[in-house]
Amino acid sequence: MNWLAENEWCIGIIYLVLGPILAIFGLQWFPYVTASLIAIFIITVVASLGLAFGFMNSTGGLIAVLAVGLLLGILAGCLIRRKIWLMVGLLGLVAGFFSGALVFALIASASGWTAAWGWWVISILMAIVGALVTYWLGKPVVLVATSFVGCYLFVRAWTMFFPGHWPSESQMMSDASNIETDNIFWGFVALFGICLIASICVQRKRMHKIDADLDAYQRA
Repeated sequence: MNWLAENEWCIGIIYLVLGPILAIFGLQWFPYVTASLIAIFIITVVASLGLAFGFMNSTGGLIAVLAVGLLLGILAGCLIRRKIWLMVGLLGLVAGFFSGALVFALIASASGWTAAWGWWVISILMAIVGALVTYWLGKPVVLVATSFVGCYLFVRAWTMFFPGHWPSESQMMSDASNIETDNIFWGFVALFGICLIASICVQRKRMHKIDADLDAYQRA
């Protein structure tokens, strides 16, 4: 874990591969990229929680947290693949969660308010709103959600290649008071905005290649 903390580029490579695929082919390969995204999201959240609360400070705790994360992530990815409405809702939940983390990072950078509980409240509320809106409206929001998550992962990958400018999820969960940002952080935010607009435009032009199950989606 110390090696991973000092070499975030390893995780960044995964984000760098998954992000563009989701941002460009999210509608076309919806079932596959969404199931994979949900699995990775659950694994990441479990690992971040383990780091934030100190469960991974021992070898046994490390193995237990990783095993639980892998089990839950793989199980969730396999189960939701069979239910299109569940995939749509969970995609919105993930997009909302990431948007909450981004909103909190922006607030912390602009105002200096860094209460860790604020990260939890904002992220959870945004996740619930994202799940409900995506489930209710379907394809239009799925397009935005896949673009948002894909671009977020792509930009986060670069923040891991050049660490120290973007607060990590585990830091915001437990030690938000030590968050420090600079002008490079806002440069990453601008890059995210540019990528998001480009991704939405590209996916709109590829609407004719939308996954058949998603194209026929109706609220359950």
